Amino acid sequence: MRSWVLRAACCVLFVATCRRSPEPPPALPPANTIYDEIDLDDVDGSNLLSLARGASIVSRTAENTLENSAAHAIDGDWLSYWRSPPSGPEQTFVISLPARARIDRVGAIIPPGAEVPPRVRFDASDDGASWREIATLEPKQQRDPQLARVTPFNARYLRVETIGRVSAYAAIRSLVAKGQFIEPPRQPPIEGCWHINGMPARFSRRGTSVAGVIGNDPPLYVLGGTDGRAIRVTWMRGKMWGPAILTLDPQRRALSGERWYERVREQNSGEGWFGVPAQCNEVAFNETKLAKAMLQRAGRWMAYGASAIETLAEIVAQEPSKRFVVTVHSVAEEQAVRNALRANLARVEIQNAGEAKGITAPQRAIADGVELRAR
Repeated sequence: MRSWVLRAACCVLFVATCRRSPEPPPALPPANTIYDEIDLDDVDGSNLLSLARGASIVSRTAENTLENSAAHAIDGDWLSYWRSPPSGPEQTFVISLPARARIDRVGAIIPPGAEVPPRVRFDASDDGASWREIATLEPKQQRDPQLARVTPFNARYLRVETIGRVSAYAAIRSLVAKGQFIEPPRQPPIEGCWHINGMPARFSRRGTSVAGVIGNDPPLYVLGGTDGRAIRVTWMRGKMWGPAILTLDPQRRALSGERWYERVREQNSGEGWFGVPAQCNEVAFNETKLAKAMLQRAGRWMAYGASAIETLAEIVAQEPSKRFVVTVHSVAEEQAVRNALRANLARVEIQNAGEAKGITAPQRAIADGVELRAR
C-alpha cells in the first residue's frame, strides 16, 4: 500500500512538473519602420525648401509648439514635422528662397494617419507681396513625397496654406519644391540686433565668420560661418551645446532656423528660431574665446569658412603645450589649414576624410566643416 501511494505521488509530481513548462519569452516589439530607415533614406532629396540650401520662413500663422514649428517643415529632415494648434485650424506659411528659382514640382511629405490636412495649396511670388496660384494638393495616406508636376514657373517666394480642418492636429513633415536656382544667392547681413522667439539677440560678422548671443537667462552663444546661403553655427548654453542652421529672408524682414542637441537627428531636434530685426549699438565678440569654450564643452569645434580657419589657428597658437587633430574634407581645405597653422603645424595631425558624410541635407551641411579636436 505504501509503495502504491508513493508511486501515485510521484506520478502526480511528474504531471505537475510537465505542466509547468517555461513561459515563452515576451514578444519583441514591432519594428518601427520609420526609425529603422532613418539612416537609410533621404526622402527629401534635392529639395529647394531646405534650411541648408538657404530657404527661410518669412512668416507663419501658428504651430503647436516651437519643437514642431514651421522651420521643421523646411529643415531637410523628413522625420521632423510641423504640427498645427489643436483642432487643426487652417494655417499659412510664407517661405523665401535665397535666389530666384525655376520650379517644376511642388508638394509635401505628410505623416499618414489622422493628421493629414485635407488640402495643401501653393502660391508663388517674385516679391513676397503679389501672389499667383500654382497648385492645390489633396494629400493621401502615404509616407512618400506627394508631388504635383506643374508648368515650370520662376519665383523667389512660396506661400503654403493648409485648407480644411482635421479632428485634432494637422501635420506636415516636409514642404517640397523641385527645380533649379537661376540666379546667384543674395544673403542680407545678419549683423546687428534681432528679436528671436521674443528674446533679444545680437550678431557680428567678420569675413565669413558669424558670432552672436541669443537671450540672457542664461545667454545662448553661437559661432559659425556662412556659405552665402545658410549660416551654420555651433550653439552653447551652459552645459548644453549642438549645431544649428540659420537663414534670412533676402529682404531682411525675417530670420529663421533650427537647433539640434549635439547631433543632427530628428530625435535631437530642438525648437525653431524665428526673428525680426531690431535696433541696437554695434557689438563685437571674441571668436577665439568662444571657440575655445565650445571645444572644451563639446570636445570638438567646427570651423565653417576661411575666417573660421584663422580662429582655429589662433586656438592652436595659444596652446603651445597641446597637440590637436584637424579633420578636413578636401585638398583645398587641407592646404588652407596648413597655410594658417604655419609654425604650429608640427603639433597638429591633419586627417582628410573626403566628402562630408550624412543622409539628410542638414546632416551633410553640418558635417561639411573643418573639425578641431584636442588630443
